Parts: sequence; structure tokens; C-alpha cells
Amino acid sequence: MNITTWIGNTQMPQNETGTQRNTKVQGKQDDLTFGALLHETEKKCPYSYMAKDGIIEYNGVVFVCDYKNNSITLGDMTDPKKVLNISLPSGGNLKVNVENFGDISKAASMFSPEDLNAILRAIHQYQFCVKKQNEMEEETFQGLMRAQAGAEENETEENETEETVNS
Repeated sequence: MNITTWIGNTQMPQNETGTQRNTKVQGKQDDLTFGALLHETEKKCPYSYMAKDGIIEYNGVVFVCDYKNNSITLGDMTDPKKVLNISLPSGGNLKVNVENFGDISKAASMFSPEDLNAILRAIHQYQFCVKKQNEMEEETFQGLMRAQAGAEENETEENETEETVNS
């Protein structure tokens, strides 16, 4: 008679004395190893119950499941500077290309209220930061332009003073 114990979600076959035994079927070890079982349980992403072959299509918006990072992605992920990574309260992440923010409104009803709130808050914060960054760059540019204009004005005054002295 075999005794089976559960460690987490992993079933470990044991013999009557309680020690682990090697399970062989016709000379081959069982295909079910801890690593294979762990890999199966790790394969998850937010809203994966809606996915077909790793793709979630909702109201014409296509999300791709990233099982490795427990994320769903929207848009082009090749340029990390254009990707906003949003932690979802329900678990996992939503990674959105900043050029695809408009698509979120089409798929808003797909998300739980808590997740949607986190998404909208993150987009608002991102847009606020971009606005402030643009304002700072504009101020810096204007300051440089004023400094350059002041330097040119000083140079013109010096040239006029030299011409007056030389006359």
C-alpha cells in the first residue's frame, strides 16, 4: 500500500515506511517531475481566463499574455522607454505602449474596478510627468535663447564701443 503526501501542490509518492520512492513505468521514470509541475503552475498572467493561445482580444483590442513576467501587454514592447508598466491590484502587471493609451478606453470594461482605477491613475501620472518634463525643457530652451541673445547684445555693444573709440 502506498502513502501519498502533499507538499504544497506537489504530490510526492512514498512507500509504506514514509520514504520517497522512485516511480518507474516500464523502466522509465515518471514524466511528472517537480520542475515540470512548477513550470505548469507558474504559467499565469492577469485575465488569463480570457486568453486563447496567449492572446486576449476584447472589443477589438489585442493583449498578449507574457507568462514569463505575469503580465499582459498592449502595443509594441521593443522600446522600453515607451512602455508604461502598471502593477494591477488583482495581481500581475499591465504593460502598455504609451502610443496605445487610447485603446485602454475601448477595453475598460474588461478590467476590474480596482485594476481600472490603478490603470487610469498610472496613465494620469505618466501624462503629468511628461507635461512637467516638457515644461522644464521649454524653460531650459528659453533660458538658453535669452543667454545667447544677451551674449550677442553684449558683443554688439562691445563692437560699437570699439568703433566709437577708434573714430
